[in-house]
Amino acid sequence: MAFADLLLPVLSYPDSTPDRAIRAGVALAKRLGGELTLLTMRVDIPKFGNVLANALIDLDRQGELEEARSAATARLEALCAQVAAETFGEPLRVETRCASLYEEGDAVARAARTYDLCLTPQGAAVEGDRSLAEAVLFGSGRPVLLYPDDQEFAPGSGVGKVAIAWDGSVRAARAVADALPLLARASEVRVFVALGEKPQAASGSASDLLRHLEAHGVSASADERPSQGQSIGVSMANYVRTEGVDLLVMGGFGHARIRQFVLGGATDAVLKAPPCPVLISH
Repeated sequence: MAFADLLLPVLSYPDSTPDRAIRAGVALAKRLGGELTLLTMRVDIPKFGNVLANALIDLDRQGELEEARSAATARLEALCAQVAAETFGEPLRVETRCASLYEEGDAVARAARTYDLCLTPQGAAVEGDRSLAEAVLFGSGRPVLLYPDDQEFAPGSGVGKVAIAWDGSVRAARAVADALPLLARASEVRVFVALGEKPQAASGSASDLLRHLEAHGVSASADERPSQGQSIGVSMANYVRTEGVDLLVMGGFGHARIRQFVLGGATDAVLKAPPCPVLISH
């Protein structure tokens, strides 16, 4: 069953999602198939009612102006997506929601629960992108497609060469299941195993996965590469680059500790800088 219902959330405050990242999201949606919803997030800045602050700097009025700036930015983002969708021939609907400042990620995570896949750009352009992606990955129960915010992607059909980062974990299995609609449309599927990175990532560990994929009509081959002391993030990025991978599938690991959320090495790496579009599931 192909993806039918895709979500692309964009931020409007304090930084806005770049036009290039919006166009790239629409182009990727065209490749994935299905209808795209652009979700623009406006911010709600509460009034403080501080008499002194209002007398000195008109604080509440400043908040109203920033809310208006967020709303105007959201309208421009919607226009950018509509132009791209019309150009690429991608079905698009636009929805706008309002959330309190710094709570946009939780609002998007709730919205993403009723979509097949949530697309989120990642990179240095927008500081809030990472917290948004983390909120959706760990709070929506749905897969996320991370993609670099500094790259242009051409629209088309299919997803090209897909690699599965396989370590035998529960989360990797979940990612494979979530990605089956993509794998069925890929021109080539490879299973990447970083030998020695984890105890279960041993030679031959991908054989059962290859059998499972074959049962779903997906022909794949395994690439076993020694980690050679490199971090899993570096190993994956090198593999993507040398093998010309168009899309990576992987599980996302994270667990709560006191006052912080600790991420796995691979998850942290792709959230910092995805080497290509990455479908990640938790």
